[in-house]
Amino acid sequence: MNRASRNAIRLITRADDAGSARTADRAILETIERGIVRNVSLMAVGPTIGHAAELLAGRKDVCFGVHATLNAEWSGVRWGPAAPPEQVPSLLEPGGAFFTRAPRAFLERPPAIAEVMAELQAQLDRLRGLGFAIGYADTHMVFEWALPAVAEPFDRWCEREGLRNYRRYSRPLPEADPAGDGRAPGEGAEPRDPAAGLIARLERAAPGQYLVVGHPGCDEPDMRRLGSPDYPSARVVADRIGERLLFTRPDVLDCCERIGVTPIRYDEAEPLEA
Repeated sequence: MNRASRNAIRLITRADDAGSARTADRAILETIERGIVRNVSLMAVGPTIGHAAELLAGRKDVCFGVHATLNAEWSGVRWGPAAPPEQVPSLLEPGGAFFTRAPRAFLERPPAIAEVMAELQAQLDRLRGLGFAIGYADTHMVFEWALPAVAEPFDRWCEREGLRNYRRYSRPLPEADPAGDGRAPGEGAEPRDPAAGLIARLERAAPGQYLVVGHPGCDEPDMRRLGSPDYPSARVVADRIGERLLFTRPDVLDCCERIGVTPIRYDEAEPLEA
């Protein structure tokens, strides 16, 4: 069914982890210029956030968000707080970086909520200082699942700072049929093709507003440094290539045109009903 004239699906398209690697920054730029990304989540504490600012900060065609970060999950690439370390000691490992095992580590050792909020403010201030107009806030690895006490202060902070709270816009697309989600029949637990999966999910979706999130990347040396014992580098690279194609592959763009998908920014979106 051709639904193009009805703009049946409004899709919040978000690229995460800008500032985590120069390769990620360039891949995200590609998804904006050659694809459907309209929102970019920025890691203020990432090692290349200055590079991300050089590439992206002046753009008016995307909505930027603070990708609130309280963990440093990779073995070979570590980062620490934007706030002075002595102000946020409960967030840090002995070497001064964020916890590798967070957010799960928060179940065993919850950080002080006041320190969490001080760190989030420092991250937001850093991004604004780099020239980014920040319109929304979301959380890296959804840390609030392990730290539920942060939800209310996070909500108040978003309201005070004039940020759209991502949780109010986070309706996912419906799951695709097993035969249409990018796996061949009988593949079982084999990795899916993210772009094919997105097409299948869009084709099943009723008219409405949805969110899709990816972490664009390419196979370059700095991207290969991202990895851990539980998530090897080769898999990280493969996944992030797939998530770049999620937003740029011609069949995805053709699907959006064919069924009437409008990529939108958070500042163009309607909040979900409570």
